[in-house]
Amino acid sequence: MRKILLFWFFIILPLFCQVKTEVKSEGPSVEEVLKYEGPKARIAVARFDVKSPKATWEMGEGVRDMLINALFKSGRFIVLEKGDTLKDLEEEFNLKERGLSQKAPEKGTFEAADIIVVGAITGFEPHAEGAGGGGFIIPLPFGAGVAIKKEEAYIQATIRLIDVRTRRVINSTTVEGKASKTKTGVIAGGYAGGVILGGGFEQYKNTPTEQAVMIMIDNAVKEISKMVPENYYRYGSEKVEKGYKNEPDGFRGIKWMTPFSSISNLKIIKTSGNYKECIKSDDTLQIGKAKLEKIVYSFYKDQLESVSVEVKDRGNFDNLKEATFERFGEGNKKGEDEWMWEGKITSIFLKYIPSDGKGILKMVSEEMKKKIESETSF
Repeated sequence: MRKILLFWFFIILPLFCQVKTEVKSEGPSVEEVLKYEGPKARIAVARFDVKSPKATWEMGEGVRDMLINALFKSGRFIVLEKGDTLKDLEEEFNLKERGLSQKAPEKGTFEAADIIVVGAITGFEPHAEGAGGGGFIIPLPFGAGVAIKKEEAYIQATIRLIDVRTRRVINSTTVEGKASKTKTGVIAGGYAGGVILGGGFEQYKNTPTEQAVMIMIDNAVKEISKMVPENYYRYGSEKVEKGYKNEPDGFRGIKWMTPFSSISNLKIIKTSGNYKECIKSDDTLQIGKAKLEKIVYSFYKDQLESVSVEVKDRGNFDNLKEATFERFGEGNKKGEDEWMWEGKITSIFLKYIPSDGKGILKMVSEEMKKKIESETSF
């Protein structure tokens, strides 16, 4: 009788011992991501919050670490450190500032992320279905049966992309992973027991839970690749020397990081937390042949971090573009009526917005940009 039961067991086993995965994503395929060789975006990943009662805080760190590795391997991103690791790097840099080391990184060598990925684990079911008799029994001869016990695991996370400089949410989505597997055993009398799964991710190796987590990470990379706007993909895969002719260290003689209190004739037009936007009452509203609508000075913690110049109508924009090209050279064209100059000290953005009938020239301090990224917590 034992031989007969074993015969039926091994006949049925291959039919049910298989893994089923469910993938939900509308982003580029895995093959497209892995073969990508184009320009990259600078990105950092914050720790994931944990909002699912069955998940632990360690899982938030685990998802962050796995997502960092997956984003790096995709080839689409320059992935930069954030949080405690960044503090360690800054401490190493400070060794030179205090004269304790001659080999610390030079000032201005830290790269800053343009986008921060933030998220939360919102759903986690290490054994979503089939617990407590969720399988079924196939009758065998002599009153025995084969118990088919089904394991299913599920994990879900929300993801937001935030522009570091403006703090605006660029995009958001939900990603998930689901995997299932059946386990088969010979039982007498038709009794089916439950499948018990435990603890943190390290305890789920070679289980549907591990598979579900990896599916979710794959989906996250595809969704992030899709959600990042094209103009953020502007860095070459090889390190490119930054700079352009006549690169400024401020605007009209006012250097970046100059305190708000040191600049005369400023009028505050907008405040938001640590940010101030101001105009200068004695500014000359003209650059080359372009007549300007306004010049806005932006401060972070009372230090000058950027300047925006605004013009109205196409003719004025063309004049502003001509003056900008003459001063700094032809920039890197990023799109229709959009150019960029990437420098070590100052990055410049020039764009015309037909729907608004206006053009914008923006000059941003690279050092202040890095400071904002390192101090901003999302």
